[in-house]
Amino acid sequence: MTKTKKNASPRYLKPTFCALLAALIVLLTFFVTIPLGPLTITLNCLPVAVGSVLLGPVYGAVLGVVFGLASFFKTVTGGGGLLMTTLLTLNPFLTFVMCLVPRVICGWLPGVLFKALPKSSEPKWLISSAISCGLTTLLNTAGFLGLMWAFFRDVDKLSSQPIDNIFLFIIALAGLNALVEFGINLVLGTAVCRALFAVTKNKI
Repeated sequence: MTKTKKNASPRYLKPTFCALLAALIVLLTFFVTIPLGPLTITLNCLPVAVGSVLLGPVYGAVLGVVFGLASFFKTVTGGGGLLMTTLLTLNPFLTFVMCLVPRVICGWLPGVLFKALPKSSEPKWLISSAISCGLTTLLNTAGFLGLMWAFFRDVDKLSSQPIDNIFLFIIALAGLNALVEFGINLVLGTAVCRALFAVTKNKI
């Protein structure tokens, strides 16, 4: 009986940890932003990165779904800013796809990469986790902006200014955001992954 309980505990550890990270994603999406001059830094990718590294690509994709749905719901409720509200008005379905698909990919692909990278020693484990955590932010930003460009580049209702100029400004500003968030995920994400890995003794 004791043996059964010991074996059962790790089986529920991953879903429980995933649920905690999902709750953290929702909290960060709606309540936590860091103003930094003209930039607004978010930490939404951090739980996705941690989950992707520690739990694997499937759970990473699940966390990406939570991230995408939370972002879309924030847009629907008017919290995504003027641009996102405008895009939602123009095409709700494409805005939903733009919010969801990049987040699923940024949760799934780093998990796949981490599984493939070498982890036979402490330095290799840290480097592999750092690469995976940093990639989460890059995939999120590149995917989101890429789909925005693909879906809405021909729209002429956003402004009287040429649409190309608007997108260039958005990409430039988002690129600065991405660099800062990349650094946060790279450093803080790796540290959190290493600490949790040590605490759980590789049970998750």
